[in-house]
Amino acid sequence: MMRQVHKFGGASVRDAQAVCNVGRIVDDLCTRGIHPIVVVSAMAKSTNALEAIWSALPYGGDWQGACSAFLDFHASVAAELELPTELLDADVAAFKAVAQRLTGQPADDEAYDALVGFGERFSTRLVHAHLAQRGLRAVWQSAWQWVKTDAHHRAAVVDVPSTGTAVRAALERLGEDVAVTQGFVGGSADGKPTTLGREGSDYTGALLAEASGAERLVVWKDVEGVMTGDPRRWPLAEKVNALDHATAERMSRAGAGVLHPSTMAPLQRSGIPLEVRSFQHPDRAGTVISGAQPDHPLPRLWAFEGAGDHAVVRCVTGSPQGVVEEWNRAFPERPADSTTADPDIPGCFQLGFTP
Repeated sequence: MMRQVHKFGGASVRDAQAVCNVGRIVDDLCTRGIHPIVVVSAMAKSTNALEAIWSALPYGGDWQGACSAFLDFHASVAAELELPTELLDADVAAFKAVAQRLTGQPADDEAYDALVGFGERFSTRLVHAHLAQRGLRAVWQSAWQWVKTDAHHRAAVVDVPSTGTAVRAALERLGEDVAVTQGFVGGSADGKPTTLGREGSDYTGALLAEASGAERLVVWKDVEGVMTGDPRRWPLAEKVNALDHATAERMSRAGAGVLHPSTMAPLQRSGIPLEVRSFQHPDRAGTVISGAQPDHPLPRLWAFEGAGDHAVVRCVTGSPQGVVEEWNRAFPERPADSTTADPDIPGCFQLGFTP
């Protein structure tokens, strides 16, 4: 059985049309004899909306109105997909019960994990139902049961052996069915919901790839692969065709924002390659990240942490002199005058600027 893990981020399931696109991609995978584990993030902006509700619950206010907006949005997507009207009823009731229980209580991290994970619960319910509607043998699975963590809320540490045991047992029961599960979330030993940190769905995908012995992990984004820098901030940005695990990890730790910083560790342990591909152009090749060093020198890879003139600018590859020269070609109005080696990220340079 050719098992792959395919992770779809919030932008790739932002509305009904996007969910249909996910359905076409998964359908094509199954047609080609691939048995995917489908990992889905909350629909675009849902996590932000839930964080706002979590912040408001201790003070009352119009949190019910914010809840209604969140629920109405998902109901409208279900209607546009022509899914059963009762599809989300149980999840809506559970969500309202949690929100009611947390009203007037401190907005602590445990409350955050109890509430914010509903974004993934709703999105996976919709994606699963749409896949079944297309005639695929899809089964909704709970990452709260699959991903075993400690009780460090909002930044839970994963128990990798226990997670592997749970995932393999579930997949054995599922056989060739398509598993649809959540990114970002997990569950502690005492049964409480936890989360892995913002953008943690990439990490979930890597953990499930390792646990299942998958052939590869594919992360679907709104870009065609890993770029040499954020195109919104780096004018010389271009796609990188191939990277090694170690360089990709350095990029994440430097603040590039391409993948969750913890994503590479499970893939390095298991030797599983990762592909970053565009859900907007699924037939185009993306970036392959593997254990092998690319057979050509890598371009300079840029990471930006923070905003404006106060942003920390790092370059992951290249010599100090070349880094400064390339920056100054791109931004002659704000020239860099030095670089320093980042002590926490080997092989990474931080640019210095004269005030």
